[in-house]
Amino acid sequence: MANQTAEIAQLTMETQIDAPPERVWQALTENIGGWWPVEFFAGGEEGKRNYICEAHPGGRMFEQWDDGGGLLWGTVICAEPNVRLQVLGVTFPNWGGPSLGYVSWDLSANDNGTTLTFSESMLGRISEANIDEKNKGWAFLCNSMKAYVEGDPPPAWQG
Repeated sequence: MANQTAEIAQLTMETQIDAPPERVWQALTENIGGWWPVEFFAGGEEGKRNYICEAHPGGRMFEQWDDGGGLLWGTVICAEPNVRLQVLGVTFPNWGGPSLGYVSWDLSANDNGTTLTFSESMLGRISEANIDEKNKGWAFLCNSMKAYVEGDPPPAWQG
């Protein structure tokens, strides 16, 4: 077994959403399955799966499949309604890890609605390709949520 060095990486992005923090929070927590793109599910059969966020400390952010399977994306560490959701996730080697991801969605009211500040700090096996993929993926997810909250059609994934 060869030794490898753990890396640390961080990404941050802001998205302006034309809605109050309460609506953004509801989309992020109670209605996440309503806007989570089909391309971002790890398994299950389309139409027979859901994405769920249990917005309380110790809650899960996960895929639930009708066949009894699923995938835990992370555990909720902090849930401050209408302000902040923080989730700790684990990436296994078959998904590019091992690594830990510390994910935070911070909501702040402004004159035009809400600024959503998304950040992820990663620790572990991290490649430049993985960072680029995460940047693209998280930006798409933030824009998908924005479209959902604002009542616009969802963006198309350009995988």
